[in-house]
Amino acid sequence: MKRVILFCSIAMFLLGASLSQAQPPQQGGKIRFGNLAIIPGVTVQGIYDDNIYLKNGKDYPEDPQKTLANKKESDWVTHAKPSLLLSYTMPERGLINLGYQGDFAFYKSNTSNNWKNSQGIFSVDYTAPGGLILGINERYVKAEDPFGGADQYQIGSIKKRYYNDLTTKLGFLFSENFRTLLYFNHYKQKYDNSLLDYSQDYTIMEYGAGAEARVLPKTWTFLRYLYGTQKYDTNAPGQTDAFNSNAKWHRVSAGLTWDPGAKLSGEVNVGYQWRRYDHQFTSALQTARRDDKDTWVAATSLTYMPTEATTLNLSLSRAIRSTASDTSEQFTDTAVGLNLSQKLLMKLTLKAGFTYSRNEYNLPVGSERADNNYLANLGLDYDIRDWLSFGVGYNLNRKNSNIEINEYISNQYVAQVKIVY
Repeated sequence: MKRVILFCSIAMFLLGASLSQAQPPQQGGKIRFGNLAIIPGVTVQGIYDDNIYLKNGKDYPEDPQKTLANKKESDWVTHAKPSLLLSYTMPERGLINLGYQGDFAFYKSNTSNNWKNSQGIFSVDYTAPGGLILGINERYVKAEDPFGGADQYQIGSIKKRYYNDLTTKLGFLFSENFRTLLYFNHYKQKYDNSLLDYSQDYTIMEYGAGAEARVLPKTWTFLRYLYGTQKYDTNAPGQTDAFNSNAKWHRVSAGLTWDPGAKLSGEVNVGYQWRRYDHQFTSALQTARRDDKDTWVAATSLTYMPTEATTLNLSLSRAIRSTASDTSEQFTDTAVGLNLSQKLLMKLTLKAGFTYSRNEYNLPVGSERADNNYLANLGLDYDIRDWLSFGVGYNLNRKNSNIEINEYISNQYVAQVKIVY
């Protein structure tokens, strides 16, 4: 799982994210006009972070500049997170969501690091009386944070960029127990500084089809096929597309999915992917060769609510990632995670989670880089009112690597006040 998503998932689990995609809102909703719920919110967090640049903090006597570059720096970071969600319910048909989430970070000492993120979401989940199925999930993020992206580019550095992720489905329910679906997905990433960060600008498109059969009242089994392409949109100055990391892949997956309202929700999704690069070499010198990759993949996220007081979430993901447009470097990204939310008393909730991921690179040749990532969180939330809560927590973010320069440990201590009305 890419680390930015793992970090945000743990923070959102601990601190309470307010944007929902194609799911009924779990908090707020006091402002209603018929089937329309208007849910404003704001969260203020104070975080003490003992390693804001994600450095290893080690000394290199033979290279003082390297020691300085890897020095750990701590700071107090204040986050202001406004949000607004419009959620329209279509009884027995589906849901439409439109929302905004902001994150404005202010550093006490390192004020030049201040950053702001803004994201908007739009989602539709609809089944027509005649059997037509429509699903749309659109997410646009304007980011400046130091958490990098899927390829872990420039982790710890403030980089301005945007992401635009669109997933869609169109299908037909032939009977109560069988449906077919067509898929189209579009992912775009663009960095503001094309001169320095040209290697990270890309567009991904996926096309596919699938069939689903009901095996239990709210449980479906599925089989899907997707064909995808990744095209890097910006090359190094003076270069063309002739040697970049453009790629194509075929992916087949199978698993289980659940209707809304079931104790289980989400998907069990495991498959196999065949990935091929358009250009075998990174330059006309033909010294660095790209390796095509065939391996199993996964995109599983499963939530189970055995009681109203207990929520468990299990995730399993595996993907193949290229790190840039101008290199032969790639890695497989495998992660498994477990999160728990448990009401201890009427107003007190314990939240805990752990995620382990392993990144296995193909370089350097003969001593390939391998990273083991550990993310853990523990927190308590106290509901002062049904719209007002206070929380405290701890986050651990640790990377162990066979290449020492990539290692780090980050400890965060969190306090927050949250309003969702």
